[in-house]
Amino acid sequence: MTEDNELEQFEDIVLRIEKIVRQLEEGHLSLKESLVMYEEAKSLSEKANSLLNQAENLLKPRIEA
Repeated sequence: MTEDNELEQFEDIVLRIEKIVRQLEEGHLSLKESLVMYEEAKSLSEKANSLLNQAENLLKPRIEA
């Protein structure tokens, strides 16, 4: 996967998490729907953190040099 694709993927993840948060804050979802949305956001958050860690690892050698 290229860095551009990872950046686009990260941005898409952040946008989806923001949308989920808005839906949860509106309070119009059932408890079951809210739990499903929460689990999706949690999974997306873990993926975003993984992408950030990968980016950090790419930058470490450049910073240390």
